[in-house]
Amino acid sequence: MKIQWTNSMTKRALTYIVSGAGIILAYFLMKNFGEVKNLWDSVRDILRPFTVGIIFAYLLNGPLMFFERKFSFVEKTKPRRVLKRVLAIIAAWIATIAVLSAFFYIVMPDITKSINVLINNIPLYLSNLQALVGGIAETYKIEAPFIDNFLEFRISSEVFATILKEYGKDLLPQLANIANLSVQIGGIVFDVVIAIILSIYIMFSKEILIAQLKKALYAVCKKETASDMVRFARESHRIFSSFINGKLLDSLIIGILCFVGMSIIDFEFTMLISFIVGCTNVIPFFGPFLGAIPSILILLMVDPWQALWFAIFVFVLQQLDGNVIGPKILGDSTGLPALWVMFAILVGGGIFGIIGMFVGVPAFAVIYKFTKEYLEKKLESKNLPEQTESYKVIKGIKEFDDVEKGAEK
Repeated sequence: MKIQWTNSMTKRALTYIVSGAGIILAYFLMKNFGEVKNLWDSVRDILRPFTVGIIFAYLLNGPLMFFERKFSFVEKTKPRRVLKRVLAIIAAWIATIAVLSAFFYIVMPDITKSINVLINNIPLYLSNLQALVGGIAETYKIEAPFIDNFLEFRISSEVFATILKEYGKDLLPQLANIANLSVQIGGIVFDVVIAIILSIYIMFSKEILIAQLKKALYAVCKKETASDMVRFARESHRIFSSFINGKLLDSLIIGILCFVGMSIIDFEFTMLISFIVGCTNVIPFFGPFLGAIPSILILLMVDPWQALWFAIFVFVLQQLDGNVIGPKILGDSTGLPALWVMFAILVGGGIFGIIGMFVGVPAFAVIYKFTKEYLEKKLESKNLPEQTESYKVIKGIKEFDDVEKGAEK
C-alpha cells in the first residue's frame, strides 16, 4: 500500500527531529557541563572587547547626535557628512574623557579622604554613639539586653585594622603574584583600547551596520516577520536610550543638588554622601532608600542630629526629584505602571544584581509594550474591546454580554 506523504506529515516529522536533537543537545550539555562552561568562558573573553565596544558606542550615541546637530554649519556650503561625523565623534570622546578626568581628579580624592577619616574615627564615633544611647536609656529607664551589649562593646583602631586584615586575607594570595597582576592589568588596558577603537568604527558606520542587519533579516525571515523585528528593535532603542540618558542626567542633577544642599547646611562627608545618593538614584523606586540608609548610618555615628536633619533633607530632595525633576526629564519613557516597575526591579536585581535593577525597568517596559499590543490584536480579532475599563468588575462578575456591549460602544 502506497503512503500518501502530506505537508502535515512533513511538519510532524520535522518537529520530532528537532525535539530529538534538542533532547540530545541538552543531555550533551549536562554531561559535559565543565567543558561547555570553559568553552563559554573562552568565547566570552574573546568577545569582551567587542561587547564593551558596542556598549561604549551605544552610550555615546546620545552625545554623538548632540554634537552632530551642533556641527550642522559644516554642511551649509557643501555636503560634508563624513567631516561632521568625525568632528562629532572626537567631541563626544573629549567630553567623556573630560567628565571622567574631573571625577577622578576632583571628586575621587575627596571621597577617598572621607572614607579614610571615617575608618580612622570609627572608635570615636562608636564611643559618642554609645554615650548617646546610654543617656537615652538612663533618661527613659529603658532596660534591654541588646542595649547593655551595645554599651559594653569596645573597638580600637588596632582591632578594626585586624578585622579588615582578617576580612581581606582571602584577597592577599591573589595580590601576591605581581607578575600575574601586571598581565591582568595589561589585558584590561588592551581590551579597553580595542573597545574604544571598535566603538569609534561603530559610531562612524552605524547607518551602514544597521542597514546590513536589516538586509540580513529581510533575506532570512518573512517580510512581515522582519518588519516586526525591525519595529521591535527601534522601539527597544527608544525606550532604553530615553530611560538611560534621562536617568543618568536626573541622577547627576540630584547628586549636585545634594552636594550643594549639604554644603550649605554644613554636613560631614558631603562629597561621599552626595556620591552615594547620586549613584543609587539611577535605580528607580528603591534607589532613594538604598542611598539614604547608608548615608544616615554614616552621619548617625558622627552626630545623630545631623543624621536626623539629613533624613529630612534627603526626603525633601527625593520629593523634588519624584514630582518635578524626574517627570520633566524622563516623562513617561517606559510607560510602566508602578506595580510593574517594582516587579522589574525585584526580578532584575535578583538575577543580575545592581545592574539588573537598573536595566530591568526598560527591558520589562519593552516586554510589557509588545505583550499589550499582542493581546489587543487578539481581542480585536475576536471583536472584543481593547480598553481595560471594559473588563472591570462593578457588581459581582461581569457577564460576557456586558463586555460585548462595551465593544459595541
